[in-house]
Amino acid sequence: MSDTNGSAPVTLLKLIGFAMGLFAVQTFWGFTWATLPLYLKELTGSNVVTGIILSTTGITGLFFPVLAGWVSDRINTPLGRRSPLIIAGWCLACIMILLLMRIDSLLVALPVIVLAYAGFFFAIGPYFALLPDTVPVSQRSFASGVMFLVGGTGMLSYLMFAARLWDTSHTRPFVWVVIAIFASVAIMCFSVREVRAQGPINHKSLLKGLAGEKNLQRFFIGMTLQWVGLWMVSAFFVISCMALLGLTVERAVQAFFVLNASFVLFALPAGLLATKLGLKRITIFGVAILVACFCCIPFINAYSTLLIFMVIAGAGYGTILAVSYPFFLSLVPAGNTAGFVGLYMACQNGTLLVGPVIAGFMIDRFGYVTLFYGAAVVMLAGMMMYMTVRNPETRAKN
Repeated sequence: MSDTNGSAPVTLLKLIGFAMGLFAVQTFWGFTWATLPLYLKELTGSNVVTGIILSTTGITGLFFPVLAGWVSDRINTPLGRRSPLIIAGWCLACIMILLLMRIDSLLVALPVIVLAYAGFFFAIGPYFALLPDTVPVSQRSFASGVMFLVGGTGMLSYLMFAARLWDTSHTRPFVWVVIAIFASVAIMCFSVREVRAQGPINHKSLLKGLAGEKNLQRFFIGMTLQWVGLWMVSAFFVISCMALLGLTVERAVQAFFVLNASFVLFALPAGLLATKLGLKRITIFGVAILVACFCCIPFINAYSTLLIFMVIAGAGYGTILAVSYPFFLSLVPAGNTAGFVGLYMACQNGTLLVGPVIAGFMIDRFGYVTLFYGAAVVMLAGMMMYMTVRNPETRAKN
């Protein structure tokens, strides 16, 4: 693990400053899920082509977090190992977003969008590696909870305010996301000061390191299954609720908003609970909540009941996001922290290419009900894989 095991606790103010980095991440996701599809729809005139473009640009999420992590484990600058790459990645992403405002050609827009995603994924691998670099082990569950509480407000604020500006101005959402990213990353950089490493940096071959870590392999398998299930439901949630409950688009989107608002509210309590009850146990509990909710949703016949289940499912989702990351960190061997964090990001974002495809096939072949059952089965398999991971907290303290 990192050299922060015996460090003094980080103040709440600094944790909030660090969490502003995730505010930028979630704001970018809000832009790419709410505004970018509208922009692409105007250029392509097709929902299918828009969906294909959004999915294929996510391929950058398979490679750039790993690349950035590999590089940041091997550099040593006056600004630290992570900050230079975080700043470079976000600068590239923001420049590309500003360029998109003035582009009305699909052929010109495509490489710009790919570069925006590349910059984004290049920044987030080193950013997530800052947590084990700067926060002691005993505080990481709490820090992760603060991280997703503050970060989640980035997504919610974009959906509530900036996304609505599209009807009155096509440029304002672009300006909003760039200003929000710039301001939040600046706060994060001033709040988190990396200590320059003394002497040679200890690192190993990433693949060789993973090959010798059976516990980490089991975690990655479980996490991959978990995110396949999550992306299956996320991609078709609105459409499925409209079909099963006869909802309007507005009410289905409101239910999805309630789910995300619940995840933000429960992230910090989940992190605090994990400190007392254990990372592995609470992560499994969060997955179990979602599995149970997915199994119940097909039986719901009232909108008010759906909203109740969205609050419960959001609690499970927030638990997974806030606790599974420190759970993962407790398994990471010393020397390749950012490299393994890059793999973590790749597993999470790479499944975006798989989950919606599986979900679409199941819906077309067997109907909307099977979407939730299929996602529940995949996530149950991931939960069972998590159960095979041995004593992560004990390893983190040794």
